Amino acid sequence: MRGIRYARPVIWLVAAAMLAVVACAGETKTVFQTVIVTEQIKGDTITVVATPTSSPEDIASASQNAKKGGHLRISSVGSVQSFDPLWTTASSTGNVSSLILEALFAYKADNSLGKMLVESWDVSSDGLKWTFKIREGVEFHNGTALTTDQVIGTLRRQSERAPVFKLVWDKFGPESFDDFITKDNDLEFTMNLTEQTGLVIDALGPQNFTPQIVLASWYLLPATESAPGTPIGTGPYRFESWTPGDRWSAIPYENYSPSSDPSDGQSGAHTAFFDRVSYIEIPDQATRVAALQTGAVDLVQEFSQDLLPRLKDDPNVQLIASPPYRLLGHFNYQIPPFNDPVHGRDLRRALVMAYDNEKALLAAAGTQDRINLCASLTQCGTSWENNAGSENMYNARRVEDAKKIVKDAGYEGYTIRLMDPADRQPAHGAAQVTREVLEDIGFKVDFRVMDWATMVQDRATKDRWEFFHTWSGQSVRLGPIGHLRFGELQYDAWFNHYTDTDGTQRELFDVFARESDPAKIDEAMTAFQQYFYDDAIFLQVGEFFSNWAASNQVEGLHGGAGGQTPYDKWFK
Repeated sequence: MRGIRYARPVIWLVAAAMLAVVACAGETKTVFQTVIVTEQIKGDTITVVATPTSSPEDIASASQNAKKGGHLRISSVGSVQSFDPLWTTASSTGNVSSLILEALFAYKADNSLGKMLVESWDVSSDGLKWTFKIREGVEFHNGTALTTDQVIGTLRRQSERAPVFKLVWDKFGPESFDDFITKDNDLEFTMNLTEQTGLVIDALGPQNFTPQIVLASWYLLPATESAPGTPIGTGPYRFESWTPGDRWSAIPYENYSPSSDPSDGQSGAHTAFFDRVSYIEIPDQATRVAALQTGAVDLVQEFSQDLLPRLKDDPNVQLIASPPYRLLGHFNYQIPPFNDPVHGRDLRRALVMAYDNEKALLAAAGTQDRINLCASLTQCGTSWENNAGSENMYNARRVEDAKKIVKDAGYEGYTIRLMDPADRQPAHGAAQVTREVLEDIGFKVDFRVMDWATMVQDRATKDRWEFFHTWSGQSVRLGPIGHLRFGELQYDAWFNHYTDTDGTQRELFDVFARESDPAKIDEAMTAFQQYFYDDAIFLQVGEFFSNWAASNQVEGLHGGAGGQTPYDKWFK
C-alpha cells in the first residue's frame, strides 16, 4: 500500500476473539479478551516490554495502605456542554458519567466486560429469555433506591441511540419495546428474544451511549434532548458544584454501595479516596502543563505532544501512555453535498482519495514516533487488521483525480463548513490539513474555529456543519464487536446519520450478530472493510499515540480502562 509506514514504538494488541452466547448465571464470559504488550522496534530486532499498565491485583494491593483525603484537581478535556451522557458522547461529559453514574456492565482492565449494577443473570434453555438481577441496596445520590424501573427507563431512552442495544432489539427482539424488556420485580428484568444471539451482554454494556442508569427526570426525556440540571447517579462520587466555563466538582457519596466483585478497570467495587475531585477548564494547552508543573493541578488529561520533552525532564511528573487512538473525520449525511443522492458517495470518496493522512497525523500528534499510518478499521497489529478497499484510497494523495470528481459533480466552489476545535489538539491539527485538501480539490471552506464545547453543540444540529474531526478509543476497534459498538458506523447513526443507501452495512452487521464461525466472520470483516472505502463512510486518518501527565504524588494511575478516573486513586 502506498505510503504505509508503522511508527516506532508501536502498541500491538494480541487479541483472542470468540463470538458465543453467554449462558452462565452471573459469569461474565465476554466476546473479546485482550492482552496489551509493547513492541519496541530497533532495526530488525523486536523486543517486547510491558506497557505502563498496572494489574488490578497490583493496584488493589497498593491501595490497602492508601490514606483517604486530599483534593484532586484535574485539567479537563474541553468545556462541559452537557452533563447528560445519554445525549452526547463528548469526553468532557464522559468525565462526569464515569465518576458519578454507573452502568450494568463496564470494561475490565483486559477489555472484557465486568459486572457493575448487575449481580447475576440466568438464560432459558432455548436461549431466548435472559433474566438479570440488579444489586440490592444500591441507591442514587438523592437517597432513591435503585430498581428495575430506572434500568428499564434508561434502556428505553437509549433504545435508538446505543448501537448494540438497538441492533439486538431490531434483529432479535419483538417489535414492541414493552415486549422486549419486561419487569419481573423491583430487582429483576428480562430481555425477551425471538432468535438467539451472542450479543446480549454487549447490548447492555459499554458502547456509544452506554446505558448509564439515571432517574426518571432524565430517562423520560427524548434522547434528542440534553437533560437539564446536574447528574444524580449511584457511583462512588456525587456531584457537588459547577461554575460554567470554569470547573465542576464531586465529593464522596457516603452511602455508596460497591459491587461484590473486586475493582478491575472500570468494573467492580470502587473506592473514593479523595475528599474532593475538581475538573478545571484550562483551554490553552501550554497553560495546562504549566499548571501541573507549578502544582496548580494534579493531572492533565490532554496536552500538545510538543510539550512532552519538558514533562519528561520534570522529576515531579509521571507520564502515562494510552493505547493508540484512531483519528477520523465525519461527513454530514443530512445535508448537501455529502448526502447528494447522485454524487454524495463520489464526493466523499474524493476527499478520502486526496487526503494526506501522514501530514494530518503529524499535525495532530507532533512527531513520527507518535503516529501510525493505519488503513484498517480494526486495530492495526492484531489478528483482525484488515486493509481491504484501501489501495489507492488511503494516504493516496490523488488530488487531481479528486478535483475532477468535484468539478464533474457540479460542486466546484461549494462551501464546506469545517469545524475546528482549537482546544483539542488532535482534531485541531487534522482540521488544518483537511482545510488544505478541501480547497485543493475545488471546495471553498468556511473554517469555523471554536472550542470543543461549541463543536459538541453544533454537531448535534444537522444544518450547522458539513465536516469535523474526532477520535475513538481502543474498544471500538477490537474486531467486529467494536464495529457494532461504534455508532458512527451504524445506519442512521447519531450525529452523522449515515444512510447506508443500499443496505450493505446492515447485511454485514447482521452476519457479525449471528455468526460464530471465525472464517465467516473474517469474510464479513473483509467485505465490510471494502465497503467502508467504497462508500467512504468516514475519513480514516490513522492511529496516534498520546500521553497524559500527573503529579508523582498521585497513586493508582495506569494506562488501561479507568486508568485516570479518580476512583481507586489516592495521594501518597
